[in-house]
Formats: sequence, C-alpha cells, structure tokens
Amino acid sequence: MTVEPLRQSFRRRLRESALEIAHELTIEQGWDRVRVSEVASRTGVSRPTIYKEFGDKQGLGESLILRETERFLVGVAHALQTHPDDLPAGIAAAVQLTLERAAASPLLRATLTSARGVDALLPALTTRSAPVLSTASELLHAWFTEQLPDRDPGELREAVDALVRLTVSHIVLPAHDHAETARRLSAIALRYLNL
Repeated sequence: MTVEPLRQSFRRRLRESALEIAHELTIEQGWDRVRVSEVASRTGVSRPTIYKEFGDKQGLGESLILRETERFLVGVAHALQTHPDDLPAGIAAAVQLTLERAAASPLLRATLTSARGVDALLPALTTRSAPVLSTASELLHAWFTEQLPDRDPGELREAVDALVRLTVSHIVLPAHDHAETARRLSAIALRYLNL
C-alpha cells in the first residue's frame, strides 16, 4: 500500500477545503462578492497560500467550475455506459442529464445570475471555457470512439466539440425542456456524422 506524502495530502485537503468554501460563498452571496481573504480565513490559511495554489481569484473560480464539471461528468459517464450499443439514446441521456444537473446546481445558478463584470465567473463557462470543454470532450470522444471505431478520429472530435458547445449554450440559455433539447442535440450530432 502506497501512502500519500504528507505535503501532497495537505495540499489536496487545502485545495478541496478552499473550493468547498468558495462554492458556499458563491451560492450565498454571488461570485463578485467572494474575497480571497475570506476564503483563506475560513480555510485556515493565509491569502498568499490561496494565491500560490490558484494563482488569483479567477484561477480559484475556474478551478471551482472545473470541479463542478468533473462532478457532472461522473454522471455523464454513467449515462453513456447504460447505452453501450445505442448511440442516439446514449447521446440524449448524457445531454439530458447534463441539462438537468445544471438546472439543479446552485453553483451554476449563482454563476449565471451573478454580475457580468471583470470579476464575473460566467466567462469560465463561456469565453474562457477551454478547460471545461476539453474535460467534457475527452470523455465523449472516448465513448464515440468505442461506438464508432472505424470512423475518422478527427471527424469524431469535431462532432464531439460541436455537441459539447451546443450543450453548454443550452445550459447558459435554455431553449426547450431538457428531454426535447437532448433529443434535438442528439439528432444534430448524428446528422453531422451521417448516421
């Protein structure tokens, strides 16, 4: 059995604690009012320690959004696994689950309704969303590759990228009920792949 070195264990716990506190503060008062000094104080460390771990407040916010994304992706992976031989059903299930969890997420609700200024968290989902998009895309690309092993990987990557971006756009600006949106996005992905 390998024991995690003390320094790594401390850093992991510090990071998780700071993210949990930032999560609570964002829900309570909105991201624009979250202060690194308060996160540090509630975590029991100094501000420089938080800055060393996350870079700046924006880095803390991006880490917060990425953590939420990773939580969503556990459910998405399960939804995909429950449809191993049914591409349309798998895509629709994954999109619907994502939309439902996003609608129910207090953090995403706080992000979408908070101030839109320099200090806003929304860009982590929109204009600076590369970490979120790449994390989601990697999971979906692996599943698409299993489902369609003879297809060109570049074509699959393009289809996945479009599907992820469309799903994120429906999180930010929902248009229909979740099941209908999921069905439509699945149909678009399949049409793109000529299936």
